[in-house]
Amino acid sequence: MKLKPLVLSLLTLACFAFSPVLLAAEDDLSIPGVDKEKVEAPKVDTGAAETGEKNLFDLIGEGGWAMWPLGLMSVAIIALSVYCFMDLTAKNFLPLELQARLESDMENGDVEAAMKAAEASPTCLGQVMHGATEYIFERGYETLDGDTIYDLMADATQEFNRGRARTINYFSVISQAAPMLGLLGTVSGMIKAFGTLGREGMGDPAALASNISEALVTTAAGLVIALPAIFAYFFFRDKLTALVASVDKSASRMLNSLRRTVYAGAYQQAQHGHSAEEVGHAPEGPPMG
Repeated sequence: MKLKPLVLSLLTLACFAFSPVLLAAEDDLSIPGVDKEKVEAPKVDTGAAETGEKNLFDLIGEGGWAMWPLGLMSVAIIALSVYCFMDLTAKNFLPLELQARLESDMENGDVEAAMKAAEASPTCLGQVMHGATEYIFERGYETLDGDTIYDLMADATQEFNRGRARTINYFSVISQAAPMLGLLGTVSGMIKAFGTLGREGMGDPAALASNISEALVTTAAGLVIALPAIFAYFFFRDKLTALVASVDKSASRMLNSLRRTVYAGAYQQAQHGHSAEEVGHAPEGPPMG
């Protein structure tokens, strides 16, 4: 009975003493008789993966000849976008200073001053109001009740924005031409691929893969260029439409102000007993027809 505690103590000490050896033995998984330094894990060849990683310029180079016109289209989209952002502004269509000046002149019935101020302005509002005020000044106030003056304003608006509408239409042309050009590059690449396959069979997979890559890259490039062109077309078209609508609204409001001034002056003259022939225009206005 007295030996039992002693035996347990010796077993405990033995476990602590031999535990590092057991752990070392567990970590040593080498096969007896084989030098473990000579056993190496098989190496994975990563050279192909590294060379397989392609950047943007590599993809452009694989696209072939079609990437050159597609690249020019992408540059054209950027240039047209910058131009439209700078040109389609309220300053070029409806400047506040000119608007205030014309509204004041029209409310006072001073058509000649409004005509000169509009003529000196290269903006859309200036061109529209110059045509209207010049017609009124030459033919008299009775033209305010006709449709001719509004036709003149519409012609001036169309003339001012003809070049801008043409510029915006270029976005539409690019959005339709880019995918077609990409498809043409795809067809060209597939023709080369089948030509390579017919000449060499599967003996040169690299050449075949290069032709197929050309076909796919040109298709993707055409779509990448067409999508922003579509968005740019609708964005700038709507912006031009909104600016033109603002100009038309402002010009119509000015004509209404002049019309009220003329009618008010005619009413006051009639109240003072003037004849109907003398009531055609304001005292300082343009001559009657």
